[in-house]
Amino acid sequence: MQRNVGAIERAVSIAVGTTLVASRWRRPGQAAAVAAGTGLILRGAFGFCPVNAAVGRNSAGADTRAALGGPRGIHIRRGVTISRPREHVYRYWRKLENLPRFMSHVRDVRELDDRRSHWIVRGPAGTRVEWDAELITDDPDSLISWRTLPGADVVSAGSVRFKAAGRDRTEVLVHLQYEPPGGAPAKWILGMFGQDPDGQVREDLRQLKQLLEAGEVPTTAGQPAGPRTALFKAGRALAVNW
Repeated sequence: MQRNVGAIERAVSIAVGTTLVASRWRRPGQAAAVAAGTGLILRGAFGFCPVNAAVGRNSAGADTRAALGGPRGIHIRRGVTISRPREHVYRYWRKLENLPRFMSHVRDVRELDDRRSHWIVRGPAGTRVEWDAELITDDPDSLISWRTLPGADVVSAGSVRFKAAGRDRTEVLVHLQYEPPGGAPAKWILGMFGQDPDGQVREDLRQLKQLLEAGEVPTTAGQPAGPRTALFKAGRALAVNW
């Protein structure tokens, strides 16, 4: 049995499946939901999905060229104007170790050489996701583009352009393309976990602007948080729509 489910997809399957079983166990008329939850747990535990096998899909270590070629994948485009010179903004982004300072879901980026880097990212349900990426284009003060390497937990590619927008002002344009684990349904599940990719990019750029203009990133540390009910809601919604 060959593994055909990637790391994030496995973690989401186990988390949602566990929630389904726990919330529906021993309730009258919930046998189908419990069976579905059990199937998701097994899918995550063994990393094998019979549906993926039937359609020839493999989310475990897919290559970016095959997964994201042409119009494939999901595209996110966001921009922000920063009151700093273009060369300053470019240099800050190009030093990849700076990225976790304004990308909230990125824990660490370590440059392996002048082209390759290793990423550690906070995934859904507290999971830790890692991958290696390589630079495709590095045009000083103008363009940086990258893609994940084969074997990555997430298949993605992207670019960031730096355009002069007046005296000491820079327009930063980000284009992110990725294949969500499990396809579109998994994107829906990740949204229920509070991980909206488009919203994350928008917030990351806002924090970059704050960091470069004011020298600090606003934080909500110490502020009260609401109840963590995302897992239960995800399981409940799946049970209703299964």
